[in-house]
Amino acid sequence: MNFSLTGLPALIFLIGFVVVFAAPVWLAARLTGAKHPTLMRAVGALVVGMVVWFLLVVLIGPWGILLAPVGYLMSFKYILGTSFMGSVLLAIVAGLGYVALGYLFSGFVPGIPGIPVGGPGITV
Repeated sequence: MNFSLTGLPALIFLIGFVVVFAAPVWLAARLTGAKHPTLMRAVGALVVGMVVWFLLVVLIGPWGILLAPVGYLMSFKYILGTSFMGSVLLAIVAGLGYVALGYLFSGFVPGIPGIPVGGPGITV
């Protein structure tokens, strides 16, 4: 089965995807006391972090992946307005938010049915 998503539905899907991934960063910025904790700045910090990660991989090669977290920490520091240790704490809190989202989408949380994301699967 081929699935193609183009036009306005693709744009809506992309915006939703970005908001879902930026929401934990935004909430973490609010919790850690960043100077500029807005959703748009959280999106900007993630975009800048991704661009820095890409440039590091292009310029340094596979070893650039090891420096990628530093790029994200610097983007959190300058775009969201935290100290370096604040950006480390922000990254840890956002990571915990990503774990919570993973549990929610997997249906693992008791009492919350989860969001169905796949078919019946294969049982061995």
